[in-house]
Amino acid sequence: MTTGPTEGRNARRKERTRAALMHAAQELLVDGSAQDASIKAITELADVGFGSFFNHFDSKADLFDAAVTEVAQRYENWLDERLIGVDSPVRRLSLSIRYTGRLHLSHPAEANLLIGQFTLLYAGKAPLAGRIHADVVGALTALAPHAVASPSTVVAATGAIAAVLAAASTLPEQDRAHLADSLVADVMRLLGADDVVIGELVDEPLA
Repeated sequence: MTTGPTEGRNARRKERTRAALMHAAQELLVDGSAQDASIKAITELADVGFGSFFNHFDSKADLFDAAVTEVAQRYENWLDERLIGVDSPVRRLSLSIRYTGRLHLSHPAEANLLIGQFTLLYAGKAPLAGRIHADVVGALTALAPHAVASPSTVVAATGAIAAVLAAASTLPEQDRAHLADSLVADVMRLLGADDVVIGELVDEPLA
């Protein structure tokens, strides 16, 4: 019969192996070599045994999906910490865009990995798709409560947000915050906000 301490050691070893595989997958996703990487290459990068891979994941695709989902969850948690107490859907969307546009400054690896995920928002396949869509629809409903939300408006706003990380990654650091704030103005104008509201949103101090 397996003793308690042995079970605990086994569980910790499994957790370390899974974490190492996830970290390796995230590195490959960031540097753009994930598609060509073999399972053998992944386990070597993670410094774990080849056979241990299948104790945690059914396939390479399964691993990369889990790796992206983990980073997306960390990003959501990071964002949620900065949105505590923000009840207004309009302010929530505005702050989400402004913080996201600054993500490269504090979390460059996560930002680089999330670029590809934001481009999948159109298809609703990315882990973040539901959240971003809900934030856009919430702001649109708050700004025009009696209007019927146009699917094209939601798609256009979502697409603009998807472009934040990709565009920010190509700019000097001092220009990234300005890009995010400019995007807030464009998205809010698209959703029906007037210049007074937009000015207040862009001028709101960030924590």
